Amino acid sequence: METRSAAINGRATWLAVVVVVSLSLAFRLPSCQESFWLDELHSAWVVADGFSDVAPRAAAGNQTTGYFHLLWIWSALVGAGELPMRLSSVLASALASALLVVGVARRTGNVSAGLVAGGMLAIDPNGVFFGCELRAYAFVMLYAVLAVWSMMTWLEKAPATHSYGGARWRLAMLFWICVAALVHPTSLGVLSLLVPCALWVAWKRGRLRWWRADVIAGVVAVATLAALALSSLPDSWQRRQLWKAFGQATSWWQLWYAWAWVPIVLVPLGAALGMWVAIRLVKWFRSGSVDDDRERAERVDWIGVIPGLVAVTGTTLFFCASYLEWVPLWHRRYYVAALPLLAWTAGEMVAIFGSEMLRITRGFCCVGADGNPSPWLRRGCGIAVVVLFLGFTLWYQGTLRTLAAGRWPVQLRGEQWRDAVEAVRGEIGEGDVVWLDSQLIEASFLRRPISEAGSVSEDQWDYLAFPLRGPYALDPVVVVGAFEHESWVRHHVENLPQPQTRVWLVSRSGEPSTRRFIDRLERFRPVSAVKTFPGRPVVFRLDFGVRVN
Repeated sequence: METRSAAINGRATWLAVVVVVSLSLAFRLPSCQESFWLDELHSAWVVADGFSDVAPRAAAGNQTTGYFHLLWIWSALVGAGELPMRLSSVLASALASALLVVGVARRTGNVSAGLVAGGMLAIDPNGVFFGCELRAYAFVMLYAVLAVWSMMTWLEKAPATHSYGGARWRLAMLFWICVAALVHPTSLGVLSLLVPCALWVAWKRGRLRWWRADVIAGVVAVATLAALALSSLPDSWQRRQLWKAFGQATSWWQLWYAWAWVPIVLVPLGAALGMWVAIRLVKWFRSGSVDDDRERAERVDWIGVIPGLVAVTGTTLFFCASYLEWVPLWHRRYYVAALPLLAWTAGEMVAIFGSEMLRITRGFCCVGADGNPSPWLRRGCGIAVVVLFLGFTLWYQGTLRTLAAGRWPVQLRGEQWRDAVEAVRGEIGEGDVVWLDSQLIEASFLRRPISEAGSVSEDQWDYLAFPLRGPYALDPVVVVGAFEHESWVRHHVENLPQPQTRVWLVSRSGEPSTRRFIDRLERFRPVSAVKTFPGRPVVFRLDFGVRVN
């Protein structure tokens, strides 16, 4: 099977797409009613006002602007609510799953393999988490699917002397890699590896022919790099040490927990290898040979492991870069492009498993006059394969246990900013002040003395207050930190508008740390504290008194 693309049943393919899209929506929509969490509040704040505000606000949060300009248009069309805004990511994620179905099915000639590939992305907890978050990650996964589909189409396309052949698919692959890079630059850490791998395989197979379209590809690549160089990326890179707060790898075990390696890599690959070895043993016992003419015509094409190999390599590179303290990038958001590549390879391995399983049945049962398995056997095996692999995945990740307990699996962030703000709005009075402790890494200067913090611009203060500037707005807001230096504590207390002031402290640092911060306030002015909203963020009502000397 040097080229395994084959005509596929259009009706079965559309049915598989409907199933996968339905799974995607069912696993993502229930999580969309939750309050925005900190990162999503940044996205909502970026697009909350005029189009001209989008670029500087995105840059302030160390983000490139392409995704946010599109999100601004989306919010203008559908509104700023949690479900309408998150729906942009949900639809992108569902489309990525659907394209996996069609892409893998077309390349392998096996609809069941496409259904497994798309289903893996649809039900994977990380695919669900990033697939309904108001950030660019769902779009990165979508562009990753388009890039790998273009690459696989190029590599299976024989060279032609009278057409551009694979050059157009090379251009398409590079285009989608560049689009992903403009949306989220760290996706290059995974997707850029597709280029050398594809070039090497194409050269080894004699399918590398240079055409004028490759000049366009070079221009696209240079233009993308120039756009990134002119974006906020260089400034973000200068502040990369701040990422240690959440992106530092500390143990090799973290690499094992990066993805669900067992259901998405080890089981499909092991099943394909096991069935491949089994059929060779069966053929040897039958005829004493494993390489007759028919076997050579149906030789397994292992090119489908390339996306998975790129995903594993990219994930490992991110881990090593962080663990060896080159750059702290150990967070799935940075290498999320690897997930759809793993799903593609899982589908390819399932196709090998299914085709080899059918070949074993030859000479035993349900074989037609042409020596091939009957359509009923093929359909039955296909359904069994889907149930086997997706069922195992649901069991392994605990989804079946959750369903058996009568609960629907959801991916929640656990931050109730909406409810916290509503609690404050219900009691805040005229002259009250809101203190915000959001634990943003950009507010780390508060841990140093005021004299060492340097000048802080109004734009930076405005950025640090974004959790209470967007859809959950309160006013007036003063940025504080539970772990701020003593000089900042004095500064914030002394700058209260009145000696006796009521302050609403909204803190993301957790209740114990927040209470220690309140105890420190006592050194400068008497204060009584009442917790008015539990959870994260926690809300305390602080009533300051006049110090009696």
